[in-house]
Amino acid sequence: MTMNRWWKAWGRSLRWLFVLLGLLGALWLAPAYGQAEDAEPVPEGNLVDGFAVELDGETLFYVREGIPGVVSAQERAIIIAERVREIANDPDIAPKDVQVENREQDAIVRVGDRVLFTVRPEDTGAPEQTFEEGAQLAADRIQTAMMDYRTARSTRRLVLGVVYTVLSTLALIVFLRVVQRAIARLISWIIAISRRGFLGLRLPQMQILSSTATGYLLRSLARLLQLVLTLFAFYLYLPFVLSQFPFTRAVGGRLFADVLGTLQSIAASFAEYLPNLVILFVIGYITTSVLGLAKLIIRELGRDDSCPWFYDEWVEPTTRLATFFIIAFALVVAGPYLPGFGSPSFQGISIFIGALFTLGSSTAVANAIAGLILIYTRAFRLGDVIRVNDILGIVDEKSLFVTRMRTFKQEVITIPNSSLLNNEVTNLSVISRETERGLVLYTTITLGYDVPWRTVHQVLIEAAIATNHILQEPRPFVLQTSLNDFNVSYELNASTRTPEKIPAIYDQLHQNIQDFCNAADIEILSPTFAALRDGNHSTIPANYLSDDYESPGFQIRTKPQ
Repeated sequence: MTMNRWWKAWGRSLRWLFVLLGLLGALWLAPAYGQAEDAEPVPEGNLVDGFAVELDGETLFYVREGIPGVVSAQERAIIIAERVREIANDPDIAPKDVQVENREQDAIVRVGDRVLFTVRPEDTGAPEQTFEEGAQLAADRIQTAMMDYRTARSTRRLVLGVVYTVLSTLALIVFLRVVQRAIARLISWIIAISRRGFLGLRLPQMQILSSTATGYLLRSLARLLQLVLTLFAFYLYLPFVLSQFPFTRAVGGRLFADVLGTLQSIAASFAEYLPNLVILFVIGYITTSVLGLAKLIIRELGRDDSCPWFYDEWVEPTTRLATFFIIAFALVVAGPYLPGFGSPSFQGISIFIGALFTLGSSTAVANAIAGLILIYTRAFRLGDVIRVNDILGIVDEKSLFVTRMRTFKQEVITIPNSSLLNNEVTNLSVISRETERGLVLYTTITLGYDVPWRTVHQVLIEAAIATNHILQEPRPFVLQTSLNDFNVSYELNASTRTPEKIPAIYDQLHQNIQDFCNAADIEILSPTFAALRDGNHSTIPANYLSDDYESPGFQIRTKPQ
């Protein structure tokens, strides 16, 4: 199995090697077959510094003056560079054949009878340099460049280039394999310790990242490190390989110079940004210290023996509010020192985010303000039993934007804070929490006028006392709330200190009312009377009637004719 995997890995490496060699061959051969003799690139330069005469990507000298009425300085540089390239490609011309012929008004650089160019007094770049010295210096540079040009294209140098390319390719493949295996082992180790819960990131009072989230972040950073190392290896590899062959040396040099220039620019930008970074660290340190001091002061205010007007339930929201404003102020102060501050893109993003908040956050802001008002007016707290419109339940969660209630049917209802602020909220728990009294529960029954009211009061009070969670003191009492046409409304009132058990209390109370009324021979009904007063028994309770009371006889009278 191990041998199999080794062969597969080696096969993949060979495929990569062949692909890279094919690419290098194309880069090497394409210029040789595709470059026309008259397709010399436009030389770099300007009218002030002159235009460069190059051979194989190396600058020999600059042409600053043209020939009036014949060629410009740029055209003259192109012609000279083409002639130098021609003699460099001619094996019959030796570098020492490049000679200087000095005359009274100028100097001619020639190869045998072939004139390469003429150096005049105005062609010299420095006032202290004569045109003879300038011509000799140009000839010496052409001789050196010709030797380098031919050496780079020699069979030995090309073979060495191929060998170096193969070795560097193998080194690249080995390096990439090592990086891949090292990163794979690092990721496996991160997964293992993440599953054990060792990577959780938390502050003293809150968890910032769970172990799973931290593990995911570290795995992503490990893969990013692998990508950076791979790109860095290719950035070193490609310029080195391209520089081994004369046809791609210029490309390799430019690529390496671009990468080096980019890295230097990044380093210079970082060095330039260091003072701002120091200021940001100072702002962060001061902000952290102020946050700690603010939390300490708020906790001290919340102590029972410190400030009676500052309630304990205000500590946490006040801490969050203070933290928000302190961090917001710190961000405003640190804004000018952030990277890219003041740039058009930074301003555009700021305007876009501001527009989003302006257009879409009116409801959220209203809910947040309502949430703060509900907190500081102490309308309710967690665990309180409240009634909002027709909803009765226990407060399970209070946030800046919404409040969650759990009804006695175990339904979770989310109510926006603005709705709570605009509606009446009945708190059934606050009286029991803040005073010695209890919440008064009440229920109403209707009984006929024939049932003595004193008996009804006694029976209902006994039923209430026999109910669990009903307080003995204050004693339950009964109110006759209405004398209806055919019956009397009796309202039983009893106190409790456990409003969270209201459904169970009402259930047992109603059961006891039925049991105690039945035991007292009281029918729980609402009678309807249709009576002729002649001959009917009075509906006044018997204890109000005389002992010798008898129902009057039914009488019929006729009207005389």
